[in-house]
Amino acid sequence: MTPRERVKAVYQGKTPDKVPLMLDLSHWYKKNYNVFFDLAGFKKVEQSLIDLHKKVGAVIYIETGSHYDIYYEDEAVTGKAWTDDNGIFHNEITTPLGTVREERVFSKESYSYNIRKHMIENIEDMAIVAYAMQRRKCRPRSELYKAWQQAAGQLGFIYTFLAYSGFGFLISRYMGVENTILAVYDHPDEVQRFVDAINESNLRLLDEIIDMPFEVLIVGDNHDSNVQTAELFNRYTRDYYIELVKRIHNKGKYLAVHVDGEMRGFLKLLGDCGVDCIDACTPAPMFSLTPQQARQEAGPDLILSGGIPATVFGSIGTDEEFIETVKSWLDTRHSSSRLILAAGDQVPTDAPYHRIQMLPELVDKYGCY
Repeated sequence: MTPRERVKAVYQGKTPDKVPLMLDLSHWYKKNYNVFFDLAGFKKVEQSLIDLHKKVGAVIYIETGSHYDIYYEDEAVTGKAWTDDNGIFHNEITTPLGTVREERVFSKESYSYNIRKHMIENIEDMAIVAYAMQRRKCRPRSELYKAWQQAAGQLGFIYTFLAYSGFGFLISRYMGVENTILAVYDHPDEVQRFVDAINESNLRLLDEIIDMPFEVLIVGDNHDSNVQTAELFNRYTRDYYIELVKRIHNKGKYLAVHVDGEMRGFLKLLGDCGVDCIDACTPAPMFSLTPQQARQEAGPDLILSGGIPATVFGSIGTDEEFIETVKSWLDTRHSSSRLILAAGDQVPTDAPYHRIQMLPELVDKYGCY
């Protein structure tokens, strides 16, 4: 089977000849190839990133830029994003209700953009953002999706990203954990209205892109059960995910959800919504569940994609720990073939290159059916 055929078999509920290998090498690539880290994403096919995936034999699936353009149908609403000469990323939205701004500062040490100013700092800001989000429209860019897929060939299984869910929008990015939780208790009605507005807007966007040629839609909510409890998930996100699944499955496509934090207590919640795949599964020693415990909680039908924590993949781990971690993840194939080997989120920027190169050989040795 080809690498692409293996991934497709897993999504179809079939057993491939061996566990598929997928990697998000985008951060590692930017850091080690000295490529500018633009938070807006790639605007066209990044051939050197494709070539890196071909060199290491791993499927490319995310971080291929946006496959559609967002615009506002109301001329009174404007949005712009840019990175200034000091390396500060700005995101600004203006509506008749006012203007909100986000600022993120690039850190060479962590190779990430740390949030210096949240876009939403109070209930008034929440209303401004909701006003804008309710007026979003999109122009599908199927040609960009097809270009990435064609460039990657049999090493391409390109996912298309949908925006954060309403609650994910607040807690994971634009308001922050502390302020969001305070707002949930201090202003429950306003939070509910905001979440409903964002989720309804996302469903409209989904309807506009649903006939694009992607096979998997991914929601990048960055779940962590230490932060988003079952109570919060059931209150704000569960029904939305169920509706996403229904619309996507009606078109013969699949839904993946990005969970790059603690997954204990979350896997069954997502599986019960009908979600097909959990992306960025990060087991022990970085989080609490062993690979087998993750499979037990998820059940046999939920695809688990991940398995290699950054603490093991990166420079502080040893080769011996890396090999044992990969082997432990691959061993769960005996419980279910709904399994993909990938990084727990991205391949860390300090991952030794020889470990990336080891992965196809490790799959051949420990991951065949």
